[in-house]
Amino acid sequence: TPEFNLSVLGDDFEPTYLIARNSSLSNLYKWQPQPLEDISLSMWQEYYATVAIANAVLERIDNVSITSDKERQEIRCIVSEAKLLKAYCYFNLLRLFAPAYADGPEKDGIILKDEFKLGFLKRSSIGECVTAIRNLLTEAVEVENNPAQEYWLSQYSGYYLLAELELYAGNYEQAEEYAQKVIDIKGGYDVLTTAGYSKLFGNEVCDERIFSVYTSGSYYTDMNYDRDKGDFFTLNTSLVRLYSEGDIRYDETVYWFAMSGETVGEITSSPYLGKYNKMNWEKKETRYINKFRVAGACFILAEAYCRDGKAHDVQAVKVMNEYLARRGATLLDENLSGEVLLKTVLTEKWKEYAGEGERYFDLKRCRKEILSDWNVSGSMDGRRIQKDDYRWTFPIPRGEYLYNENVSQNEGWTKIEN
Repeated sequence: TPEFNLSVLGDDFEPTYLIARNSSLSNLYKWQPQPLEDISLSMWQEYYATVAIANAVLERIDNVSITSDKERQEIRCIVSEAKLLKAYCYFNLLRLFAPAYADGPEKDGIILKDEFKLGFLKRSSIGECVTAIRNLLTEAVEVENNPAQEYWLSQYSGYYLLAELELYAGNYEQAEEYAQKVIDIKGGYDVLTTAGYSKLFGNEVCDERIFSVYTSGSYYTDMNYDRDKGDFFTLNTSLVRLYSEGDIRYDETVYWFAMSGETVGEITSSPYLGKYNKMNWEKKETRYINKFRVAGACFILAEAYCRDGKAHDVQAVKVMNEYLARRGATLLDENLSGEVLLKTVLTEKWKEYAGEGERYFDLKRCRKEILSDWNVSGSMDGRRIQKDDYRWTFPIPRGEYLYNENVSQNEGWTKIEN
C-alpha cells in the first residue's frame, strides 16, 4: 500500500511547519535520493514476495486432488486469482522501476520471475514485460470468478487491469474496449452514487468498488503528527480551489482542521486530507483500502478517447459529463478538444484521487507533455524536480544486483559493487 509515499512525491500535498520534525518525510517530499532508495527497497521486496507466493501456488496447483466439478471450478478461480495478483504486482513494479513506456519499450523493465526458486535473471524490456502482464491477465479473465467480497481479485479486476495496461502501452482502442466493459458489467454510470462515494472511505460494502485491500490495522498514520498541532501535510491549496460548489468529492477529500500554529496561541484552520486521514482523526477504523473503482474505468475510457484522435473527443466529453453529473460537479464544455480536454480529464482525475497515489503515476506518464507544468505552483517551490530528472525511475535495490551481475541499475543511480 504505497499510496501515501507516492502522494508525497506527487503534488497532492503541501508541508506544514511540522515537517521540520520529521527529517525522513521532509527528505522524501524533496525527492532526496536516500528516502527514495529506502521506499524502493520496501516496494521491491514486498511486491516480489507476493509474486513468489503466486508462483508457489501456480507450480503446485496441479498436485491438488479434485473430486468434483465444484472443486474443479474452485481450482480454476484460485489459478485466475494468482495470475491476477502476479500481473498486478508486475504492473506496479514496471511503473515504478522502469522508465515511462513513451521513453522506449526497448528500455529495461523489471525481472520476470516465473518459478519459485532462486534465479539470476536479467531485466526484460518494457515491451516484453507488457506482453507478459497482458498474457497473465488474458488467461485470468477467461475464468468467470466474481466473489462477493471486494478484497478478492475478480474477473472484473482483470478487465480493469487490462484497460489500464493498454492505456499505459498506448493501445487506445483496446483500453476503450476493456474500460467500457468494466463500466457496463458493474452497472453503468448509475453505480456512481453520492452514498456510494462516501462508502468508499468507510467500512461498508460499496457497489462502486472493484477491488480493495482489506485491513484490520491502521492506515495513513504516517501523515499524522499530533492531535492538537495537526499533520505534517495539508492538501495542495491549488487543488482545493479547483472543486466547484456541490462537488461531493470535496466533502470527502477536504477536511478542515483547526491546528495550533507555529506561534504560541495561534490557531489556523487548514485543508487537511479527508478520506482515510479523516478516519484517523475521528478515531474510526479503516477496513477497505481502495485499489480499483468504477470512476477509474471512466478516466481510463475518457483519456483513451482523448488520445485516440480528435474524432473521439466528443465521446471523451460524454464520458466525463456522465461521471461529473453523478459527482455533483460542473460539467465540461461540449466543445472542449485536444490537449485542453486531455488536461481537463487529468485534472478531474486529480480531484477524484487526491491523496491516493494515482497522481504520481499520471505525472510520470505525462510529465513530458500534458502535465509538464506540474511543479510551477507555489506549493512546489524548492523541489526542483524537472521532467527529465532521473529520480522519476526508482533505483533497483542494491541487494538485487549485488548477487546478480545480470541486473542493470537505472540511469542516474549509482550501482554499488560491494
